[in-house]
Amino acid sequence: MTVIERAERAAATMKQATVAARRLRDNESEHEDLLHERDRLCRELREARIPIKDLQELFGLSRSRIQQILRG
Repeated sequence: MTVIERAERAAATMKQATVAARRLRDNESEHEDLLHERDRLCRELREARIPIKDLQELFGLSRSRIQQILRG
């Protein structure tokens, strides 16, 4: 591989890395929003007398995690 080919490859890889980093930042923000929404919905469902076992199945979380959310 020539010096020019290596430089072109490095430039292309840098561009891919920049795009990936931007997407990660965007998704991180959305992820946080979704976690807050999940927690709010979990509390609302529990207030509506939905059993913890059903919440575990719905959200795919352990009993202890559900209880942490409810205490939160």
